[in-house]
Amino acid sequence: MTGVGSVRIAIGRMLAWRKPGPWRWWTVAAALALGVVPVLLFRYLPRLWAWIAVAAIVAIVLGWVPLFGVLGLELALVSALFAAVMGADVGRAFARELQTANVEGIERAVWPGRAIASGALLAAGLAVAVALIPGVVSAVRGLWQPTCDWWFGVRSYVAMPLATAALFGATGFALGVLVGPRPVLGAALAQLPAIGVALAAVYRFYAAPPVFTYNAILGYFPGNMYDENVRLGAPLAWSRLAQGLTVIALLAVVAFVVDVPTFRARREPRPIGRRTRPLALAAVCLAGAFAIHHDAGTLGFAPDAEDLEAALDGRIETAHFIIHYARTRDIEADIQLIAADHEFRYAQVVAQLGVAPEGKLRSFYFASRDQKARLMGARDVEMAKPWRREIYIDHRAFPHESLRHEIAHAVASAFGDPLFGVASRRVLGVPMLVSPGLVEGLAVAVDWPGHYDVPTPHELVRTMQALGVQPAVGSLLGFSFFSVSSARGYTTAGSFLKFLLDEYGAERLRALYESGGDFEEAYGTSRSALENRWRTMLETIPAPANMVAANAERFRAGSVFDRPCPHAIAARRERARSTPDRARAVDIMREVCADAPGEPRFYLELGDFLSVGSELERAEALMLWTGVATDRKGVTSSLRAQAFDRLARNAGQRGDRARAKQLVAAALQLPLESTERRGLEGMALALAHTGPAGGPLRDYFFARALTPTQLELAQQIVTAEPALAYGHYLLGFNRYNANEWAGAAAELARALELGVPSEAIAKAATRRLAVAAYRAHDQARLDAAIRGLSGPRMSTSEHLLADDWAARAKFDARATSRW
Repeated sequence: MTGVGSVRIAIGRMLAWRKPGPWRWWTVAAALALGVVPVLLFRYLPRLWAWIAVAAIVAIVLGWVPLFGVLGLELALVSALFAAVMGADVGRAFARELQTANVEGIERAVWPGRAIASGALLAAGLAVAVALIPGVVSAVRGLWQPTCDWWFGVRSYVAMPLATAALFGATGFALGVLVGPRPVLGAALAQLPAIGVALAAVYRFYAAPPVFTYNAILGYFPGNMYDENVRLGAPLAWSRLAQGLTVIALLAVVAFVVDVPTFRARREPRPIGRRTRPLALAAVCLAGAFAIHHDAGTLGFAPDAEDLEAALDGRIETAHFIIHYARTRDIEADIQLIAADHEFRYAQVVAQLGVAPEGKLRSFYFASRDQKARLMGARDVEMAKPWRREIYIDHRAFPHESLRHEIAHAVASAFGDPLFGVASRRVLGVPMLVSPGLVEGLAVAVDWPGHYDVPTPHELVRTMQALGVQPAVGSLLGFSFFSVSSARGYTTAGSFLKFLLDEYGAERLRALYESGGDFEEAYGTSRSALENRWRTMLETIPAPANMVAANAERFRAGSVFDRPCPHAIAARRERARSTPDRARAVDIMREVCADAPGEPRFYLELGDFLSVGSELERAEALMLWTGVATDRKGVTSSLRAQAFDRLARNAGQRGDRARAKQLVAAALQLPLESTERRGLEGMALALAHTGPAGGPLRDYFFARALTPTQLELAQQIVTAEPALAYGHYLLGFNRYNANEWAGAAAELARALELGVPSEAIAKAATRRLAVAAYRAHDQARLDAAIRGLSGPRMSTSEHLLADDWAARAKFDARATSRW
């Protein structure tokens, strides 16, 4: 080992206090007041004490930031950044102190490999000890602040900042030995690996599809703020193994050139001899690291475009797209339709924005959200990389609800900044300050309204205004966009930019986007003036109290930073849904409710698991649902209706029709969206119906076991009462879900002809009729659906959906081949 005496001296010197005079303490106090703490800490404190002080400051500051103050992913990410810089400097400083320690030569009389190995381990240990400070402080803070998942927090902290500290501590030590006791040069060179890793991570994000990163600094970063269910798995272990082998190889090279008596690199190091073992170790470790990196795509920590193409081995090329798709049965059956959908949405986006990007766009079409998460990240969101002209989406029902939004991002690259193709402000001529509000707002404005079964973003902004939760436009143009919930941020930005697009045209909106937010240059007036005009327009849109209440649930939740334990809760809910062990699922959901006692949705879900258990558990489920429906304060009408729905179904299953009627009636008194109302209206009809179809109607909603199936029950209802419109609606609905498009179109059209019992059911029937008729190539029924969606009793969203289907039909008619 490195001499014990030299080690003690080196560590002692790193901790030894100097005694500054009074004027120096005054300078320190002034520096504290001016906020230039780090400079003075390293000027007046020993190296190790300075880093201990910085670690303590980091821990204290993070305690004031939501999510960052307790053990979890956010703390691990910030601490890993700190650990990389600190570890490299501590390792380098330790090497320097060993080099300048005044000890007898006999103290260093060890083999070079042993000297370097022991020195690197000690340097790594010192770095780990300092990196532990924020984790320990946060763990203590977690005694009174919710940590929720201690094990995930501990694993994250060990795998990320502590592993980073060890790697960079050893790396800094190796570089310190090579550079020698040059304080300034050594300190600067020690940070080069971290700078190189950071630049490589940015380049990889730029040059390859994945949004996640596995690197030596952070360990793992999922790539976006919207995936709450973050998982640490084998890819992180493989990446850390490759990084560790690389560091060992570097240390072995240092052992080959180190002059043990002086602990410096020499051309003719002592002891003299052939140092083949260090070179052999370096070769073996480099070969291992290279082998792991060679299979990085297969191992999951660094897939590239070729890996995605290999996994998505289906390929189809259209006029404007190269689509790589997963060869599943469902996708293979619909791939021509999917390709046509791409082309139609592309034509819409280009027509609205007035420009088209050069060349073809690439679409990576995944079989599922899990496949997308494994190959490129973004489990719960669709993504685009405009600078690569690529979009990444998972398979959804036709027409794909996110396709036009992502295509808009890719098309906007034609007038975005020259590096990333997005809206960015320039600093010294370089686009650096990305405006998330402009990037996402433009896509929402072009993909209008995106979801046709909800109000338009203009109407939803009016809802937010009434609820007092609308974010300021200015806050959405910078990175504070991510501190706002996606529902509030996307909707507000999209409404504002849609107003600008409609009022002033695409050319000015493109200029605004290209400038990164220079409103004066693009519109000749200030942003505040444009906002005032936008608000004036919004005031013309009605915002009745029932619409506001019906949509309150959509905007109730804040951003990920405003919710307790979002990652732990998301992971637990996923485990509860996927485990076949119902008792285990109940236990998991009890933990979720304990961690977020103010979230009524979790009590509904816990009740779902309890409702199929013992008599005592079923009673508890009823109590939980009743609490959400009637007792809990601040519960939105949407959640109350969901609770009433569960209670009514339970009463119907027990044969208590009178109680079920009361519960359904109570739910229907609430202000609800049509998508929530129509199921309750169907239950009310089934409970009240006295005709021959009454039995199968009630079985459809209240049978404990679906034998026969819902499709078979719907057929029984139609057979029993052929003139019952609702029976044809249910049969069409189930044939729609079974992909029986012609049969679904026929039954839904018949239901509308006979007259379905409510406006909400009519809307649902007409929307599904349009899809089924289109997929069945039934132009007459598609035209009927378009006329129905254009009717006076339909909402603005349905009118826009009618226009969308009419535009799709015209687009197909102009195409040389529809399929």
